[in-house]
Amino acid sequence: MSERDLHLALELAGVAVATGEPPTARILAVSREFCALTGYSEAELLERTFVDLTHPDDRARDLAVYQRAVHGAEREWRSEKRFVRKDGGVRWVVVRGAVFRDERGKAVRAVGVIEDITARKQADEALRRSEERFRAAQELSLDAFIVLRPARDEAGQIADFLFDFANPAAGRLLRVPVSALVGRRLLDLMPEQRTELFPLYVRVVETGEPHDKEIAYTARGHRVWVRNMAVKVGDGVAVSFNDITARKQAEQALLDGDRRKDEFLAMLAHELRNPLSAIQFALRISQMPTVPEPRRAWAQAVMQRQLGQLGRMVDDLLDVSRITRGKITLKQEPLDLGHVVYQAVAAAAPLIDASKHELALDVGPRPLPVFGDTARLEQVIVNLLTNAAKYTREGGRIWLSARQEGSEIVVRVKDTGYGIPEEMLPRIFDLFEQAHPTLGRARGGLGIGLTLVKRLVEMHSGSVAAASEGEGRGSEFTVRLPAVEPPAEAEGAAGPVSGTLARRVLVVDDNRDHAHALVLLLEQAGHVTALAHDGPSALEAARSFAPEVVLLDIGLPAMDGYEVARRMRGEVGAGALRILAFTGYGQQDDVRRSREAGCDAHLVKPIAPEVLFAHIAGGER
Repeated sequence: MSERDLHLALELAGVAVATGEPPTARILAVSREFCALTGYSEAELLERTFVDLTHPDDRARDLAVYQRAVHGAEREWRSEKRFVRKDGGVRWVVVRGAVFRDERGKAVRAVGVIEDITARKQADEALRRSEERFRAAQELSLDAFIVLRPARDEAGQIADFLFDFANPAAGRLLRVPVSALVGRRLLDLMPEQRTELFPLYVRVVETGEPHDKEIAYTARGHRVWVRNMAVKVGDGVAVSFNDITARKQAEQALLDGDRRKDEFLAMLAHELRNPLSAIQFALRISQMPTVPEPRRAWAQAVMQRQLGQLGRMVDDLLDVSRITRGKITLKQEPLDLGHVVYQAVAAAAPLIDASKHELALDVGPRPLPVFGDTARLEQVIVNLLTNAAKYTREGGRIWLSARQEGSEIVVRVKDTGYGIPEEMLPRIFDLFEQAHPTLGRARGGLGIGLTLVKRLVEMHSGSVAAASEGEGRGSEFTVRLPAVEPPAEAEGAAGPVSGTLARRVLVVDDNRDHAHALVLLLEQAGHVTALAHDGPSALEAARSFAPEVVLLDIGLPAMDGYEVARRMRGEVGAGALRILAFTGYGQQDDVRRSREAGCDAHLVKPIAPEVLFAHIAGGER
């Protein structure tokens, strides 16, 4: 082809075409479209090489492709690169070229057709960035998110799904590392979902309709509830798992609570009707003029017993209500729990004897000193004994022991009764809950006794636990109460109580009447006192007064007692100051928080003066 024919062909081409000299890549001829693409005139282009037009970052790679075509056996080449226009703009192009050789095989001309692919590249880049943002968002999402692609069989049917993407939340929910999820088959990981999730995902892919469903599944032995939302993405499916286990558990708890209340109301009706029926019949008998006197006396005794049962039932209900609303007050004093145990045994003896049980009592000769409410602690032990008697077959055995173990007084009630199912143990102290509802109805009981036990023990800063090897294997209840030292007797009115040295005591309490009464009591005992009613003034008094002991209320305004204790410890240090939390809060969590804040002891109001003086002297922990 002559040069004239070549120029004519370039003018008629309608696309960007250029020819070049193979060894140097110098431009020999161009079409109008190529000029428009680069922004140069034909004359300007004929003074340049293809390398001059190529973006600096693409030159080495592009030149290598071109040289392989010129010097190698291949006649054609393809290169994707960027051109830099005359105005500085950048255009992405794909060059499809061919090398022409003479009869000796020497490369004499290179011809390239250039296609502008800038728009496609920009779209690809926008898509890439969008995917990056999407993946970053999913990586940070608290909801589990996965992308699945179909795995089809030879007939083209979806046989399974492969994980294409999974965020960290999905790995946590499925209990599989994310790196082990990608590429894995859905049904290998969740075989139980072959009949539930798998057909739903197939339907999403085939119909394009999204789905939203709540399901439960087990991941490595851990059962979870999720809201599963799936939409079609490309030829696959994107799935979001929102963990709703907590919500489902709350819903179930509400249902269980309603069930227990219904059972309780049914049992309450039963428990009320039985004694009322007995009283009704006994009253009719006592009113009959022809009834012999012994029979009349028997009827009166029946009414007395049944009225007593009704009274105890009402008392239990009122106790639960008062404790739940925080309306009950303990009358605490130093006492020997051994005496309380004997009183409880005497109270429970009629029921134990009526059931022909054998009771083994082990209290020991040593005092069991606690600080508590005699009536309430007796109620705790009586409830445990009657519970053991009710839920043990006639002629069974009950063991009651009370011992000091380290800093605790421990009471254990064990029986050979019906036992407690394993799944029931965590709920045995819940209100209206019974391990054996049928037996409860038959033997009397509202399912509130153990709730009372737990809450009364906790009000004494103690704990209670239940244990059982299962149904038919008996049960054991263990009560732990903090032990105290028996208070020493005072040796005279003058000077500090118990003959101890006078202490410098800072009283911190926002109840002014209580604070002033306490200060007067301490001063009467020979101690030197200072008084503060809030946190900041307490810290200032600690600096100026330099106390040896601080009696610190927890429920202070603005800055609570825990924060005051922490700051005092930070300024004074450990061991240089005894900080005694002196508060109306007596739960186990309150005691723990006091210790963590740096308090040496946690005293619950009201407290016997002798016990308080012993703590101030440093004899109590």
